[in-house]
Amino acid sequence: MPFIVGAYSQLPPGTPLPILERALAEVYKPVLTYIYKHPELKLHFHVPGTVLEWFEQNHPEMNMLIADLVKKDQLELLSGSYQEQVLSILPAKDRSSQLETTTTFIRKRFGKRPRTAWFFNQIWNPSFVSTMAMGALDRLVISSYDRLHDLQVATDPFLMQDLGKSIEVFPSDDRFDQLITQLSRKEIGVKEFTEAIAKLRFDPADRYRTIMVNLDRLLQATAIHQDEANLIDLFVTVFERISRSSDPETVLLSSIPLGSIERRGYLQAAWYGRDSNLIDISSFNDMFIKYEELNHMYGRFLYLVNLARLYRKNKDVKKRVESLLVKSGSGGAYVLDPSGGCYRNSLRKQVYRYLNEAERLLSAGEEIPYPRELDIDFDGHNELVWLGKNIGVVVDTAGGSLAEINYLPTGWNYGDTFTGYASEVDRVSFPAIRDGSFQRSFNDVFLPHNAPVDHYAKHVKKQTFDAGEHLYSLEISEKNQNEIVARKGFKDLPFGVGCVAVTKRYRFRTHTIVVEFTLENCGKHRSRGMFGSELNLSLGMKDDEVSLYTVEKSRNRPLANGRVIAPSLKNVRIPDPLNKTLLSLASDIRFTLHKDDFLVKLDTVMGLEILYEYTQILPLWEFDLAPGEQMQWTVGFRIERRARTKQKDKE
Repeated sequence: MPFIVGAYSQLPPGTPLPILERALAEVYKPVLTYIYKHPELKLHFHVPGTVLEWFEQNHPEMNMLIADLVKKDQLELLSGSYQEQVLSILPAKDRSSQLETTTTFIRKRFGKRPRTAWFFNQIWNPSFVSTMAMGALDRLVISSYDRLHDLQVATDPFLMQDLGKSIEVFPSDDRFDQLITQLSRKEIGVKEFTEAIAKLRFDPADRYRTIMVNLDRLLQATAIHQDEANLIDLFVTVFERISRSSDPETVLLSSIPLGSIERRGYLQAAWYGRDSNLIDISSFNDMFIKYEELNHMYGRFLYLVNLARLYRKNKDVKKRVESLLVKSGSGGAYVLDPSGGCYRNSLRKQVYRYLNEAERLLSAGEEIPYPRELDIDFDGHNELVWLGKNIGVVVDTAGGSLAEINYLPTGWNYGDTFTGYASEVDRVSFPAIRDGSFQRSFNDVFLPHNAPVDHYAKHVKKQTFDAGEHLYSLEISEKNQNEIVARKGFKDLPFGVGCVAVTKRYRFRTHTIVVEFTLENCGKHRSRGMFGSELNLSLGMKDDEVSLYTVEKSRNRPLANGRVIAPSLKNVRIPDPLNKTLLSLASDIRFTLHKDDFLVKLDTVMGLEILYEYTQILPLWEFDLAPGEQMQWTVGFRIERRARTKQKDKE
């Protein structure tokens, strides 16, 4: 019984450089060097096309090593989507091109065209059979573990046919994957892992036995058990077990004649294997149901795909836009795996950068009218998309708030927040926040007039009324397309606030979002309380904490780091060092500021990480209105590039 052994890593585009460097030092180089030193071993290998490209540009010796192993028939590269896209979310015509891009890169750089595919996170759909056929890929390696039914679909290879096209499927042994996953989750220790691997038995009647090792999981395991073992020792454990079998030969798939697999089978659509950290989701599309933020991001992607189809003006621009949209389909931001997935800010921001650049090109080449009205998040209520020279926003009916605040010169979406679930991460702050809730900006809240601001918790209804849970009406100004008015009347607000109508008039400028607030007591009794409008901003972080300051009498006054309560302010400024921008909030009447950062702890390939998600900036204004009385004030939110200071000439 020959063994088909492989190793794979799925670090997606947008992965921070320190992670790539660690993977290089502790995974890629040691594993390939081990294979090089043992000529009798043969290994299948998959990394994203972007990692191979990174090797070429920054570590060419790695691609030289890979090329040498390929030439010696010790290594066989598996093809896949170049940027680790989830192919099912891409337009059909782009799916095969992604596989072909990877296949062509491998053929040109390493001299052999791959004939076997590996799909990101092992997300499978039978329609991929036709996609593989278009790219001349004849074989698929995928886990035998069906997450939905908690069973092994097969152990032996089988021939699968769909719509007249056929591929040979080689299911991988889940027992190895299960043990590696348990080790990475601290369910077993290194000694237990080694002993369990040694006890595994193989059926001599099997024609082939396929084993795939998730290198990202192993890297996570070594980060967690750093005092007990290193990655290469754990990797070698697998080969040592094979060497003790009755037939320890390892073979490459390319050495197995095509057509030699006769047993028939069928692999239904599912999310296979244990690459994902999630245990309550078996279908990839369930991610859009569970996570509001990912659903919105996917909706924005589909909106631009449809907008690009209508573009006819310039073929070069259209080609560039289509390329950007394909890149924005990178799957890292849509899953939760050892990379950090949807909780890692840089992966989501990478998607929005591509989306923003695509829309900027489309709007520059066509006379596209803005605001555009459409249902981005598929909730049955239309949002308004507005795009200016430097700022682009999405106005949501939920709270009349901003679901996106895009600064186009950098492509950064400051509205890209992420909450997630307390069962998946340890929350460093905001313990009372509602699981899975999308935290938007200019989200209105009401508090009792004597509420202690330092105890602010939006989702504790005894303390706060969250207007974001209610739908506002949205109206585009007839006189100025750059103005959008959001209105909502509330009856019987708690805390004795009573009946209050809220009006927010957004005016969008080149660098500034101006919001005119109006509160009107529409009841018969006095209305008294505190009103706030949250800005939940996902900033570019270089340090561990977001630092703020206010300007008083032309002087900067720093505010404390971390959680801040600051009374009687007229402005606050928020530096974004990563994007070299400065964000400013100013009001024509004084406010009390509540500021806090939302951080989570998550086990990743780097060990236990503290990941920054967003910063909550909450200005609060007191109001005391007689029946029929109004209170009006104006707030300006500005984003601008920080001025570069010239260095003095050295004397």
